[in-house]
Amino acid sequence: MTDTPKVYFEDLPLSEDLLDALYDMRFEECTPVQGQCIPHILQRRDLIGIAQTGTGKTAAYLLPILTLLQEHPHPDDAVNCLIMAPTRELARQIDQALQGFSYYMNINGVAVYGGNDGERYENERHSLKRGADIVIATPGRLITHLQLGSLDLSRTNYFILDEADRMLDMGFYDDIMKIVAALPKERQTILFPATLPEKIDELARTILHDPVEVKLAVSKPAEKIQQSVYVCKDGDKTAIIRGILSEEGLTRTIVFASSKQKVKELNILLRRAGLHTEAMHSDLEQTDRERVMLDFKAGRVDILVATDIVARGIDIDDITMVINYDCPRDPEDYVHRIGRTARAGREGRAITLVNEKDRPALASIERMLEYKITRNPLPEGMSEPQTASHRNDRRGGGNKKRSGHHGRRDGKRNATPSNENKEQGPSQLAATDGNTPATKKKSRSRHHHRKSSNKNNPATAPNSSSNSSSESSSKSSSNS
Repeated sequence: MTDTPKVYFEDLPLSEDLLDALYDMRFEECTPVQGQCIPHILQRRDLIGIAQTGTGKTAAYLLPILTLLQEHPHPDDAVNCLIMAPTRELARQIDQALQGFSYYMNINGVAVYGGNDGERYENERHSLKRGADIVIATPGRLITHLQLGSLDLSRTNYFILDEADRMLDMGFYDDIMKIVAALPKERQTILFPATLPEKIDELARTILHDPVEVKLAVSKPAEKIQQSVYVCKDGDKTAIIRGILSEEGLTRTIVFASSKQKVKELNILLRRAGLHTEAMHSDLEQTDRERVMLDFKAGRVDILVATDIVARGIDIDDITMVINYDCPRDPEDYVHRIGRTARAGREGRAITLVNEKDRPALASIERMLEYKITRNPLPEGMSEPQTASHRNDRRGGGNKKRSGHHGRRDGKRNATPSNENKEQGPSQLAATDGNTPATKKKSRSRHHHRKSSNKNNPATAPNSSSNSSSESSSKSSSNS
């Protein structure tokens, strides 16, 4: 396989203010998805980019869109760009990245991602009425604003669907089509799914015009992840997990389950076993989800039990272990889940529990990986589930047992973060996982006046008074 040529941000026709931000953040080299997608988006082409989370796809669309918004005239009282995300957590990550990238730019944004806070809704409504350069939203909340007349998309020039495949998996197809119907026909549309199932292909044919397709090969798990499986009976799963999680000193662990009901039940069982756990699922109110994530990040919670969909918003570098209570059906979901550990050069463990029905899924994962995952011995008193062929052959005595150079600048955004965020600067505002640019290099002293005056004194940065966010009732209010 040939190596993809290196592409540097400074080689691309991006906004000078944006390049200043990238320089401050010490981002220099594009990831493959960024290097391939940014030029096409700058040329105003519709695009479908098939790339996993963690490949840098957020910056792959934010950087060119910010450049287009700055360099081409657009109305101040309209929603000029709409970015859709399947979950609140992902919407917040995109908003945070936007704050960093646009720090030196006169670009504002509004995050609209749900919750039952009436004050928040009113702030969103006022911000949308006044217009916003970029709106980041979850489908359900956006539909509410459309139906109540607080949102006009008739002049929107750019429409982006991030993790589009996950949105369809969550049943948002009809909502997406309602939103598309509210958009002008003449627009630039960008899709970023992690996979290309038939329903995404159908959606692309419906809403894209002569699109460019960029497809990155499915990445393999990091080499520092120690992968293993337990092939066990379904009724033994909880006992196995209790044994694993009872290991002395074990912290920073995520347990994935396939449904919110399983998450709730497993969380209760693990708590009864004396383990310090919290559940993360879509039934939680936004304030509760934020509290759980803050407690987990701060180390006040050792184990997070989460659904796969909600877990896409988890952005923590020091996860030591991932446990799949249910074996993922899709190999790419498996890679995505276990990719939460062994990040930033660290080591990690990934354990998957496989019952009889999960064997085909495990086989599919191993075909994609091109190697067999280590089988763990079962605890004493447990045995592997019988295979169908074993049961059929028992009368015949069969006992078939299967084990189965350029440097630039890193920025701050003008979407008014809170005073705390404004003092952080671009690097901290956009600090996130692989969704932001990949390669970091030591900052150089170019454009010294801008960086010395603005970076060290954020209050003097361009547009620091005109930032906006989901909590704002105007373009200049504070971020959540």
